[in-house]
Amino acid sequence: MSTDLDAFIDARRHTGFAYFRHDCASIAADWVREQRGADPLEALRAPGGALAPKRLLTVLRHVRASGGFEAAASALLGTSQPGRMAQRGDVVLARSGRRVGRVSGYSFGICTGSHIVTPGTDRLIFLPMTEGVAAWRI
Repeated sequence: MSTDLDAFIDARRHTGFAYFRHDCASIAADWVREQRGADPLEALRAPGGALAPKRLLTVLRHVRASGGFEAAASALLGTSQPGRMAQRGDVVLARSGRRVGRVSGYSFGICTGSHIVTPGTDRLIFLPMTEGVAAWRI
């Protein structure tokens, strides 16, 4: 069940951004599923869930109603800690500093130990660890 992080990244390295398939929440959830054996977004992806209609506005409304990105992730992954405390394999909420798709400012990613890897427009990008806002142990 436990996948090597380098292999996980290499398999997605050149995959372009696509909502609901290869966006920041999807890649983080895929990593969690690989490590824990359970999809943290399963209930949201199920019929009637916020992700089921595959509409960005519906998802953003859910995030807002949950109290924002950090609160929404904490409801699924447990208590967060400061982003700079992230360790290799942890899920991280980072300031992306750029617009990706229709959302700007923040992105979920995975800590490599030295960077935060997250989907970019046409491939994975590596953000500096200093951009980490919150982290969850995986």
